[in-house]
Amino acid sequence: MIYKFIDNNGSEIIVNSLSSLQALVDSETVKEETKVKAGLRGKWTIASKIEELSFAQETEKETPETTAPEVDIKSFTTSANNIDHDDGVVEEKTEEVTIQPWQTKKKDIQAENVEKISDTVPEKVEVTKQEAPSEEAEIEDTRDTETEDEEKSQYELDAEKEEEKRDKKYDDENVIGLSFSESISTCLKKYFNFKDRGSRSEYWFFQLIVIPVYIWSQFPSNDTQILVIQMVLTFGLLIPGISAGVRRLHDRDKSGWFILISFIPIVGTLFLLVMLAEKGTEGKNRFGKYPLKLKK
Repeated sequence: MIYKFIDNNGSEIIVNSLSSLQALVDSETVKEETKVKAGLRGKWTIASKIEELSFAQETEKETPETTAPEVDIKSFTTSANNIDHDDGVVEEKTEEVTIQPWQTKKKDIQAENVEKISDTVPEKVEVTKQEAPSEEAEIEDTRDTETEDEEKSQYELDAEKEEEKRDKKYDDENVIGLSFSESISTCLKKYFNFKDRGSRSEYWFFQLIVIPVYIWSQFPSNDTQILVIQMVLTFGLLIPGISAGVRRLHDRDKSGWFILISFIPIVGTLFLLVMLAEKGTEGKNRFGKYPLKLKK
C-alpha cells in the first residue's frame, strides 16, 4: 500500500510500502507527530496512531550502536525482502534507488492527478451511460420519422401518378345511370341472363322491389288469393334477383359464384353486400363491355 507523509518542510512524500515507512521511522525522519495518510484516499492522521508502525524506546535512542544511519527519504520505492539471521530476528532489506528531487515532485503531481481522476471519472462515466441511450433514442426516432415521411411522400406520388393515368371518363359525373323504371325493365328483360354486367343503379333499384316482396312473404296471409299473389311474386322475382346479383358481381370482375356466400350467416351476407355496393370495373373486363352510357 502507498503511504504519504508531510516532512518538516511541508512537502508531501510518497513511500511504496509499510516497511519503507518503518525504515523512515527508525531513522527518525518520520516522528510520532508526523502527519501520515494511508493510500490516496485515506484520511490524514499522526504516525503514532498507525498500529503497524513501531517507534524506538528512549533506552534504544541513548545507545549509539543501535542508532540507525541517516537514510535518504526518497530512496524507498520497493517492497522489503525478509532475511533470517541466526538469532531468529527477521530484518527487512530494502532496495535503494536514488530518486532525484524533480522526479519526486513529478510523482507527487501524478499521484494527485490520479486521486482527482479517480474521484471524478465514475461520475462522468455514469452520466455518459445515462445520457447516451437518450441521444441514440432521439436519433432512431428522427430516422423513423424521416423514413415514414419518405414512405408517405412516395405513396402520395404513386397515388397522384395513378390518378393521372386513370381514365376519368368513367367518373360518376360522366356516366348516365339507370332510372328506377329502366332498372326494373332491364332486370326483367335479362331474366335468365347470367353472363353480362350490371351497374349499381340497375341492381339496387331492382332490389327496392325484391326486398319488400321477400319481407312480405315471411307473413303468409289467411286469404287464399293474397297467399297466391305472395307465392307468385316471391318465386317470380327469385330468378331475376339472382341473375341481377351475378351480373353485379361480373361488373366488379368477380365470379358469379360468390353469390353463394350469402348462405353463410351474417358474415357471408355482409361480405356479399360490400362487393355488390362497390363501383364496377372501368372500361371493358372479362365479362363484357361497360354496362352504362357515357356523356358526350
